[in-house]
Amino acid sequence: MKFIWFFIFIFLITGCSLKDVEKRALVYRLEPNTSTSYVKPKDDKRVLRVQRVEGDKIAQTKFLFYKQNGALKPYKYARWSDFLATRLQQIFTEALEKEKIFASVISSKSFVVANLLLESSLENFEEVYEKENSFVHVRIRFRLIERKKAKFVDSILIEHKVKVIKKSTQGVIKAYEEALNLVIKDLSEWLYEK
Repeated sequence: MKFIWFFIFIFLITGCSLKDVEKRALVYRLEPNTSTSYVKPKDDKRVLRVQRVEGDKIAQTKFLFYKQNGALKPYKYARWSDFLATRLQQIFTEALEKEKIFASVISSKSFVVANLLLESSLENFEEVYEKENSFVHVRIRFRLIERKKAKFVDSILIEHKVKVIKKSTQGVIKAYEEALNLVIKDLSEWLYEK
């Protein structure tokens, strides 16, 4: 009988220390509106390959970042569903394919031979806090390369800041998606002229 009381006593003492359960991070996926067309279809027979998005640690992680008082910090309980660079490449490939500027738009994983390469470098992709308000800051540099001649064609820096209306993680994701829609619009219009 003493053994049972001893066991219950030990269980109660150690049971209290086992109750510290860490909150799991919520996972978010960028889904901008890629169904909107920003330019008229163009009869360009070239194939465009969208290269993987390059960048610093922001591009190569699943963390959502915010900037406050000059310091860049990750959200504790929020993650992207994919690596940001991978998801952005998918978004740009799908959006540019729907624009019908080129005969075909492919990702870097494709074995199809491409005439043009679209390289991109992610410079900013964070939520920025200023006093009581916040906005998302998206800044991406795109470079167009003629593959066969290994010739630089042109480059553009696209930057957008979109205010976060709803002060929640969902509101931040909505602002990112709105900023990406603006990036896709600018990118489409730029590529249309090339």
